[in-house]
Amino acid sequence: MFRTLAMLRSLQSAHHTLEDARTTIQQACDYRWLKAELPHGAITATDIALPDGTPGLAITLAYPATPERRRGGRWPDDPAERERCRVEGAHACRAAGAPAYRTLESLSQGLAHGAVSVLTEAARFRYLLDRQALRLTWRRVEGLDPTLARRLGRRLAHGKTDGGGDGIFLLEIKVPGRAEQTSLDGAWLDRRVDRYRRIRPRPAGR
Repeated sequence: MFRTLAMLRSLQSAHHTLEDARTTIQQACDYRWLKAELPHGAITATDIALPDGTPGLAITLAYPATPERRRGGRWPDDPAERERCRVEGAHACRAAGAPAYRTLESLSQGLAHGAVSVLTEAARFRYLLDRQALRLTWRRVEGLDPTLARRLGRRLAHGKTDGGGDGIFLLEIKVPGRAEQTSLDGAWLDRRVDRYRRIRPRPAGR
């Protein structure tokens, strides 16, 4: 544990508490989870804008709303009310099924991939969080737009057939950039986020 904290302190040249280290590792793990999930998604909107005015596109991932996933949030029992709810940010990843790595052992496991890598991926995830780029909603499968249903494909079908399935969770990721030359994989997401997080955003409307 102390070795892990020392490595993070030396990299950031600042005091790093245990909770800071846990948060950093968790954010890096969440970002890696997003990268692994991205190939299963579908582009559902182009020519959108992030809250700071950055142009972007929306990618949607589908997950069967199993009882285990539903326990990850306070979802109303009434379907109509449930469809009006949403979960934002890191909580959206957790509700979709991303694992939590908040034990002391996970700090060393995270740094096993390289401390610099952990800090970089945590910074990428914070970029998405700061721009309100992650949102999870619940939908009835039969009520989805047919075009969206076709794009989401096999995972959407699991919402009807998996044991305990009750509707579908849709995780929307807003990624900076245009739709041209889109490749739904982790390397593409890295390039998109790295490019725009180094550009000073212009105020919306300019």
